[in-house]
Amino acid sequence: MPYHNYRILVAEDNYINQKLIRKLLNKKGYDTLIVDDGKKAVDLYDQNNYDVILMDIQMPVMDGYQATAYIREKEKLTGDHIPIIGITAFAMESDRQRCFRIGMDDYLSKPFNRDDFYDVIEKHLNLSETTSH
Repeated sequence: MPYHNYRILVAEDNYINQKLIRKLLNKKGYDTLIVDDGKKAVDLYDQNNYDVILMDIQMPVMDGYQATAYIREKEKLTGDHIPIIGITAFAMESDRQRCFRIGMDDYLSKPFNRDDFYDVIEKHLNLSETTSH
């Protein structure tokens, strides 16, 4: 079942990871935009409505922590809340906790498997758990 109405912003600076994420999201039919740093993600957040943001942690210009903190501050003014899913190669529990402390809603460790990737996104889009992959 395609999800053409859902808009996902991806902030990821690694080209190979961008290609993989784009392929996975396109397979489900999500409307996807990929940028390569946190500043670009913040700028697009300010200009558009997205249903989910996938946020790499380590990026140039503005990292995922800084971008998430900025978005959460803006949301305090608007009352909105967009799910932000952190994506990182750091797998320590302290890294995971930092993601949550800064305001991310969920976390995926790289490399992630396809089913976990879809499950996390679908959870934050409030899609049925019975959705097939």
